[in-house]
Amino acid sequence: MAIGSIYKLLDKLEMMVLKGIPIPFTPFVIVNHEKIIDVLDKIRACIPSEIQEAHSIIKRSEDIQMEAQRRAENILIEAKEKAERILSESELLKAVHSEADRVRGEVISEAEALRKRSIEEAEAIRAKSLAESAAIRDGSDRYAESILSNLDANVSEMHSIIKNAQNHLSRTKIESMDYTNPQNIMDDEEEQIPSYKSRR
Repeated sequence: MAIGSIYKLLDKLEMMVLKGIPIPFTPFVIVNHEKIIDVLDKIRACIPSEIQEAHSIIKRSEDIQMEAQRRAENILIEAKEKAERILSESELLKAVHSEADRVRGEVISEAEALRKRSIEEAEAIRAKSLAESAAIRDGSDRYAESILSNLDANVSEMHSIIKNAQNHLSRTKIESMDYTNPQNIMDDEEEQIPSYKSRR
C-alpha cells in the first residue's frame, strides 16, 4: 500500500513539474513550491515504518552506548573514590585493587554486550531497509520500462500511419497527373465520341 501511494505521489509530482510555466530560453519552469512541499511531505509519510524506524534504532543505539559509557565512568569514579578512601589501610589495598578490577571487568562486559546488541539491531533494520529500497527501485524500473514500451509502440504506429498517408498522397498525385495530361484527355474523348461511319 505504501509503495503504491509513493508511485501515485511521484506521478502527481511529475505532472506538477510538467505543467509548470516555462521560463523562455531556459530549461526551468515556475511551479507552486507550497504544493511541491505538500506532495513531498505526503511521500515522507508513506515511507515504510521500517525505514523510519531505522534512524530511531541507530539513535537509540548511540544513546545506549553513551549511557553505558557514562555508567562505566561513574562506576570507575566511585571505585576510585572508594579505593582512595581505603588506601591508608594497607591491609585492604589488595582488596581495593581486586574490587576495581572486578568492577571494570563488569562494566566492560556490559558495555560490549550493549554495543553488540545495538549493532545487531541496526544491521537487521538496515538489511530490511535495503531490501525495501531494492523492491521500490525494481518497481520503478518496471514502470519506466512499461512506459517506454508503450511509447515505442505508439511511435511505431504513428510512423506506419504517416507512411501510409505518404503512399496515398503519392498515388493520388500520380493519378492526378495522368488525368491532367492533354494526350490522355484526347484519348478519352476519342473513345467516347462514336465515329461517323459507324453511325451510317
